[in-house]
Amino acid sequence: MEYDVVGLGQCCVDYLGIVEEYPEINKKREVRELVIQGGGPVATALVTLSRLGISTSFIGKISDDYFGNLIQNSLLEEGVNIDHIVVEKGRRSQFAFIPIEKETGKRTIFWSKATVSPLRSEQIKDDLIRQARVLHLDTLMIESSLDAAKCARDAGVSVVVDAGSLRKGSLELARLTDYYIASEDFISQYYHKDAPVEAARELLKLGPKVVIVTLGEKGSVIVTEKECFHQPAYVVNVLDTTGCGDVFHGAFIYGILQNWALNKSVRFASASAALKCRCIGGRTAIPTLQEVEKFLKDHSV
Repeated sequence: MEYDVVGLGQCCVDYLGIVEEYPEINKKREVRELVIQGGGPVATALVTLSRLGISTSFIGKISDDYFGNLIQNSLLEEGVNIDHIVVEKGRRSQFAFIPIEKETGKRTIFWSKATVSPLRSEQIKDDLIRQARVLHLDTLMIESSLDAAKCARDAGVSVVVDAGSLRKGSLELARLTDYYIASEDFISQYYHKDAPVEAARELLKLGPKVVIVTLGEKGSVIVTEKECFHQPAYVVNVLDTTGCGDVFHGAFIYGILQNWALNKSVRFASASAALKCRCIGGRTAIPTLQEVEKFLKDHSV
């Protein structure tokens, strides 16, 4: 079967809960409204696309443990194909605990790395990538991501990268990318000063045709060879910011698939990320297409 979007990256289980405020060391705080759900940058972006009506397939690596079963079920329930997840027995899949500050909706992530071995290139089916319209990657499985990106470029498949942090191979991957979406953290590590537009222009020299820098509540900046513009963030009642960037990426890819103008795709992605903030969890409040369309009619920035 062919899929519009194939994603390769890290996946995990998130435990999330509300705290009144962060405690001092050696103090206690009650955690309320505990939510347990699947997470991970590429995996959550694919869930976003699935809710928007796009066919998706996920490539990743987990173990046969409790967390691995939760990861698979969370994707299946959202209509994301998991036939190409590699399961390594007797190891531990990744999980995270995320306390969310009640007043601001901002969160801190405590995570435990998976003990599975790295995903190998021979474990990826090239035909799955070649038939897709878009390949979505993070920089967390860099060797397999580089090989997948090369396969996609050779086949004329658009490559979108979620660059959350500057890691080994991140810039090499940028050279194989059409749309490079960098976080504020990535930019501070890469450019060493608060200058997202200038940093985006430097990244553009590596090969992407579009560089986007996401800036949280400050919106995002978009740079191409021909244009540069700022997309403000939508003001909403924020309960939890977990997964905002992941949802932004998935919704932006939706715009690519619709052949929308760049500014329309970014506006749609920003609205989708804002709506995600309504509930606890990176996936709980991912909107449907109808919800985003209504929101855009009712809001302007």
